[in-house]
Amino acid sequence: MKVKAGFALAVGLLAGPVLAQDAPVDFEQGVDVTAVLARSRAAAQKDPIAVAAANVGGKRADVDCQTVRFGPNDSASPTFELRSREYHEYCYPSGDPRQGGGRQCYEVPGIQYRERVTVAIRDRQALLPWESDSFRVCLEGPWLDIDDVETAYEYRLVSGGSRNGNFVLAPVKKIAMRPDPMGVTGEIDAQLKLALKDKWASYYRGETIEIKAALKKTVRGWPDSTVAETSIKLPVGEVYSADFSKLARVAAGQEYYVQYSVRRLGAVSKDSWTKALQTARVRYVPPSLALNK
Repeated sequence: MKVKAGFALAVGLLAGPVLAQDAPVDFEQGVDVTAVLARSRAAAQKDPIAVAAANVGGKRADVDCQTVRFGPNDSASPTFELRSREYHEYCYPSGDPRQGGGRQCYEVPGIQYRERVTVAIRDRQALLPWESDSFRVCLEGPWLDIDDVETAYEYRLVSGGSRNGNFVLAPVKKIAMRPDPMGVTGEIDAQLKLALKDKWASYYRGETIEIKAALKKTVRGWPDSTVAETSIKLPVGEVYSADFSKLARVAAGQEYYVQYSVRRLGAVSKDSWTKALQTARVRYVPPSLALNK
């Protein structure tokens, strides 16, 4: 969804420098061109506004943006102001191009646009606890844009736009979002038994989760090495476990940790992998030694 609407309450045009006017020339008669140019140069020298051979090179405007985020219990944003100033470029020849001269340009500030903006969601629908809706509103010169960044629903524009910064959106249909990156968290004990707890298991009941986990060995002064890796698909549950002491040759007293990532396979969330997390580091204690303590 993207809306573009003119927001200027007043629009002005900056004209380029005006050349001094010379006397009319009758092209039916013989013309002393040298004399005409001489008079033009003299008039330009007396007129501080005139710039010989100047031209408008272009126009640009600052872009001012604000991202608005809606949590599960939010329906309207605070009012905020966006500002954007236009700049006009003027260019003129400088020096002989054969001697290193060329085109010189400079910018002149123009109109500054200001818009007060709010974003509201009508007929707010329920979000899952980890979900949110975010939109980005930008002002560039007289143009105001609103676009979705990441949302749990597809939205349509109800009102707002031309000369009206009060945007109202309404949900159309639910769409899957990325899963909570912290929805599954893990711990590892001294015997290298990994336990992953699924915070949102009840929302994914009946679906599948895929887990990637790697046992890492701490190496001082060098990148940590991977000792063992595993990947498995399981029915969603509250806890997932793995015994890494049975998956690799490990040494007593050595420091290890597990790096893991998950993805949800079903309709609730997108099937994208979460950013890899890691457990705390522990020193391996064989079960036999642990029992003797």
